Amino acid sequence: MRLFKMFGKHLSKRYYYPLLSLGLVCVLLFTSVGVGQAQQDESYTVPTNTTSTQQPSNAAASVLDVTSITSISPKELYVAIPQSLVAENFRANPQERLNLVITGDNFPQPDSPLKNQIAVKIGNPPDNATTTNVRVAEDGRAIFASFTNTQLKNLPRGTHPVRVEVAGNATSINPQITEDQLQVNVTRPVSNLTTFIVFGITTFVTLIIVGIIYALATESKKTNLPANSLRKSNQKSLNSLEWLLLDRETNTFSLARTQFVWWLTIIVFGYLFLFIGRGVIQGIWEFIPLSGFAYTFLISLVTLVTAQATSNIRGSKGSGDVNPAWSDLVVHGGVVALERVQQLVWNLIIGIAFIVILLVTYTTASSLPSIPQEILVLMGISAGGYISGKAVRKAGPNITQVVLCDEPQDPSTNPYLSVAGEHLSQAGSVIVQIVYLDEANNEKPETRIEVKQDSICTLDPDPNSPGEFCKKLQINFNTLNALPDEQWHEWLQTFADNFTAQKVKITLINADGQRAVWDGTNPAPERKTAHALQSQY
Repeated sequence: MRLFKMFGKHLSKRYYYPLLSLGLVCVLLFTSVGVGQAQQDESYTVPTNTTSTQQPSNAAASVLDVTSITSISPKELYVAIPQSLVAENFRANPQERLNLVITGDNFPQPDSPLKNQIAVKIGNPPDNATTTNVRVAEDGRAIFASFTNTQLKNLPRGTHPVRVEVAGNATSINPQITEDQLQVNVTRPVSNLTTFIVFGITTFVTLIIVGIIYALATESKKTNLPANSLRKSNQKSLNSLEWLLLDRETNTFSLARTQFVWWLTIIVFGYLFLFIGRGVIQGIWEFIPLSGFAYTFLISLVTLVTAQATSNIRGSKGSGDVNPAWSDLVVHGGVVALERVQQLVWNLIIGIAFIVILLVTYTTASSLPSIPQEILVLMGISAGGYISGKAVRKAGPNITQVVLCDEPQDPSTNPYLSVAGEHLSQAGSVIVQIVYLDEANNEKPETRIEVKQDSICTLDPDPNSPGEFCKKLQINFNTLNALPDEQWHEWLQTFADNFTAQKVKITLINADGQRAVWDGTNPAPERKTAHALQSQY
């Protein structure tokens, strides 16, 4: 135990976070393999016995003068007429026929007066199909029934019983077989109109659920943005969905939040679509098995929680540009991160493939499309790579406040800018760029200034990362430009006017290239003329 404690004290963050990310990759990998195997086990079913029903022996006890049936063939009937929820024109060829062979005993002989009183029925009233176009075999042990498309028009999809009536009386069933063996499975295409109706109903229900979440996000947005107001003229207006995906600390769109909402929406829509489709088309109203798809949602949830935990431990990414943009999903502090690119790409590919498979197979599916074990492993590796990138990369800069400090009554004090935030590189390794904005809030390239290293000093080092990060920097104006006094004062006045009008954009670039941009839209309660510090410059 003492040895472990000594080892823990000497284990630096340089090795701790890579080991942490490696452990997360292993957990996700083994979880994916395990759930994939579980999915494979669950999907295994005992093969059904396909042996055809044997003809009963002549010794079977039966009344010789009573007609009985023993089997039907084929077991599958395909009706070429599309099925729709609403009435549509019947354009199929009425001469197309489907034949059904029914075997049994004591069917009326060709010379019997009952030969024209045989009726074969498929299904139950009122949507059953009936035909009297029946031919009896010479030995009286089989009949051949022929159905037209017109007779089968209203027969719904699914399994239906087959009955034979002679002179209005139902035939008996051979005691050696069950009623389940005298059923035929009717398959038929689903019309595009039916699919469109099911899709519309599902979309409507999904929008209701999304609307509830949207309303809650809107309420949260109002709570976090009081009307007194932090809203600036050049600040991007976010809708409630964007607000839901927003990382408040960095003011950027979060990839972890986005992929979680992506899969949540897919699962909700897919489940409702299949549930409504099976109920409407097949008449089966029951809970839909997930077929292992819950493990995909589990990986998504673990990725979200782990990403947030990693940000809390390691530090958040750099905020990048002022306003959040969808490019935030693939950049880390203004720098493109390949591990984020692959995470986004695979989530899009697998999600779109799932939707396509569902739309194509929903008419016959009994569960959500199963995701192969290899795909689950790939999702785990992809999520692990994304988390590893967050753990290995350094925290990025986030600017929370910029204050112009100028004391004209004290000529001994030089004016300066105070830049406060989180994870700012200390003086000597940080780059600061200043540029003016025009009336349309576009940059004026000709006004760009890059602050020299000797004009920046560290005011408040970060106690959690001494020697690397700080919480506040000071930019001294007296060394910015080698201009005569009258021009320098004129430049300083111009800068102060633009700063007050929020027409100044300041970009801070850390040593690793991550950046944060400020243009006055960031809420800064302390934006005022600050007390001058005791300058030593």
